[in-house]
Amino acid sequence: MEIKNIKPDYVVDFKRLAGTEIKYINGHWYLYERKSVYDPVTKKKRKKSGALLGTITEEGFKPRKIKVEADQLNEVQCVEYGASGYLYQSNRTMIEKLKLFFPNTWKRIFTMAALKCIGETTLKRIPAAYETSWLSVLFGDLKFTTSGLTADIRELGRNRNAICQYMRNGLSAFSGFILIDGHRIISESRGLPFAQLGYDSRMRYSHQINLLYLFGSNKQGRMPLYYKQFAGSVPDCLALPDISEESGISGTEITVIADKGFGTEDDFSAIIDSGMKYIIPLKRNTSEIDAFPKDYSSYEKVFNFRERSVYCNKYEKDDYIIYLYYDMLLAMHETNDAVDRLNGKNNANEAALAKEAARRSRGKTKLTEAQIAEMQSIDVAKTLQNTAGIGTLILRSNRMDLNEAQIYAFYKTRQEIEQSFKCYEDTLALESSHMQDTDAFEGWLFINHLSLQMLYGILDYIAQADLTSKYSFKDVIRTLEGIRANKINGEWYTTKHTNNTKKFCRELNIKIGDPLQ
Repeated sequence: MEIKNIKPDYVVDFKRLAGTEIKYINGHWYLYERKSVYDPVTKKKRKKSGALLGTITEEGFKPRKIKVEADQLNEVQCVEYGASGYLYQSNRTMIEKLKLFFPNTWKRIFTMAALKCIGETTLKRIPAAYETSWLSVLFGDLKFTTSGLTADIRELGRNRNAICQYMRNGLSAFSGFILIDGHRIISESRGLPFAQLGYDSRMRYSHQINLLYLFGSNKQGRMPLYYKQFAGSVPDCLALPDISEESGISGTEITVIADKGFGTEDDFSAIIDSGMKYIIPLKRNTSEIDAFPKDYSSYEKVFNFRERSVYCNKYEKDDYIIYLYYDMLLAMHETNDAVDRLNGKNNANEAALAKEAARRSRGKTKLTEAQIAEMQSIDVAKTLQNTAGIGTLILRSNRMDLNEAQIYAFYKTRQEIEQSFKCYEDTLALESSHMQDTDAFEGWLFINHLSLQMLYGILDYIAQADLTSKYSFKDVIRTLEGIRANKINGEWYTTKHTNNTKKFCRELNIKIGDPLQ
């Protein structure tokens, strides 16, 4: 039972506006208007309570219910409030930077990026999405039109200097460890000079642009910091000095963490000549390793990584080190995959041989004796025993200041960054571009960059709450998107939240403030 003069935490933490007061009546806490009026008797000002504004509860502030007359219903306005309000509140640093470098257009730029992050990826639908978003209440009538948006993006792309200033402004917070990764964007336009025919990692032979990205990684999280586009025919290693010079980061501050296709001697030479550091995986058949250890006892070191054991051998060279890891979790996954694949092949062969036997019983044939011989059952257990290197990872690095556990952890960071480009393609639908000129494409890339930064902010927030296994970026956006705000009699009120939404916000400690506040 609550005692009148002892306020619970949710009342103590409640931030009331000036001109209001909190009252305790019959076991409930209420927010009232408060005015100061002149008392002619005492000739002093005294407090006078005004109208009831609402109730303060553990779930937040609940405005009092207002009776709406039938003729006023046409004046009720409803907008999406939760997702757009959250992006506005959680990206105030971004907003301040946009104000600094794009003083006349920052509202339009932020709006396009936020709406894209929420899920509106088509320019022609942005005007309608804006009109039904809380951003339209915050920013007013920005007069979005499809033709105007195209002009906005083209004008933004012409100002690459301001774009670079914005991106360089955020690099200092991540100094000391910068990662590089590349991505290929399919272009539907033949007028872009950088759109050149080539193969990407998916073996797609088409016109594409090479987008190189700098990522920051520190204790607070990860963030896409800087990008630059190159011709689709330019390898990542040859583009490294260019982006290093433009971003203003010296080569010694950059650590290249790439995939196995990056580990040629030409790649290593290009990285070393630019003064950069690297952590790059090698193929299992590399000549750097003579033989794989037969059991755990042949490894020199062991450490724990994310609740599993990882064994390691280190081979020191003149100016770099080779690390051979045996990851028990990786070994389990690779073994499971191999068992499924081999058993699947056995089942398919058995079915094919049964069909051939049935055909031959009718005097017909389809398979040759040689083909039948190749379809004999595979001894899965014996095959796996003869598989060398299962569960191993080989890394080459010239980061002499890091130990084997740190090298391994930083390489795993790259895998997390690879997820960003999956988000880039799948979540934000940014796999290909239909922009028809260089300026529009550059502007499109910057809007995407801002959306990706918003996305990463949400991913890191989920990670800090230790809820990555439970919630995704889409979970946050789609749940918050269901929170609406209504304008009634000139005042804004949030709609009633579902129990699932309340639980979601409580677990992630997301506080959606009432528009009145």
